[in-house]
Amino acid sequence: MIFLIVGLAAGAASATLSLSLLSGSMLAVLLFMFAPLPILIASMGWNHRAGLVGAAAASAMLLGVAGFETARGYALSIGLPAWWLGYLCLLARPRGERQEDGVDWYPIGRLVLWTAAVGAALVLMTILLAGSITEYREMLKVMFETFLRQETGTAADAPIVLPGGGDPARLAELAVIALPPLGAAVWTANTLFNLWVAGRVVRASSRLARPWPELPMLTLPGLALPAFALSIAGAMVPGVGFCFGIIASALAVAFSIQGLACLHAVSRGISGRGLLLTGTYLLLAVQTWTLVFLAILGIAEQMFQLRSRAADRAARRKPPSRN
Repeated sequence: MIFLIVGLAAGAASATLSLSLLSGSMLAVLLFMFAPLPILIASMGWNHRAGLVGAAAASAMLLGVAGFETARGYALSIGLPAWWLGYLCLLARPRGERQEDGVDWYPIGRLVLWTAAVGAALVLMTILLAGSITEYREMLKVMFETFLRQETGTAADAPIVLPGGGDPARLAELAVIALPPLGAAVWTANTLFNLWVAGRVVRASSRLARPWPELPMLTLPGLALPAFALSIAGAMVPGVGFCFGIIASALAVAFSIQGLACLHAVSRGISGRGLLLTGTYLLLAVQTWTLVFLAILGIAEQMFQLRSRAADRAARRKPPSRN
């Protein structure tokens, strides 16, 4: 019954991290970003049942403390997705009929694609809960205008005046367009980071059942590129383009991870590789637009197999061994 104890502890930790957001401070936002981590650690370090208990326990705690809406939001956007990804991480199938043949673990590239799919689905689900795209956009507009009033100290019956003389109505329109795709991308990136941290923690405690996947070997499934191309094309269609743009933004994060894997692989043997990778990670930390270039590299890898070509060139340059 150890998974029950682990699950309850993970749920309590995850619920506490989620409730920290109510304080509104920057530190609280940082803590909230790690809310999926305890559920992922429980799922990957013990088994998926521990993660499921943790998600249920955290939802129950939030139901009692903050109400139904908060508990439902946690369960749908944090608890259940973290449990599901932890479950997929430990999936394996036997290679042959004999036990000594070993197992094939769930490919890490599919796990990345699943994360992007869940990130897009969560934002699309909020549109369904709102009733329609129009109602959802109006809801976002009202929320953003409320945020502007709070930040500028403007009364509810007074016009909003922005520093520098900006147009608040125009700014609200831009926010309505940008926030949903940005939300899907941020959720995907944050969850992938939590997956990586959970894997490192569980591996350090010697409880990780599967081999630690090497980043340079990460490869997205073949369907990722057609899905991304379809979402880009769909984003240009009036009416439904809003929804396809959300899918495209989440998939772009998945391709940026593959681009990072490609950069790790093709830079092997290059002078100054450490400086190149360090600079890339520093840019990622301070300039999010770096993800765009990595996504382009990831798409190029999917189309032209850059890693295989770099490996072939390295093999041809290697001098033949003397017998």
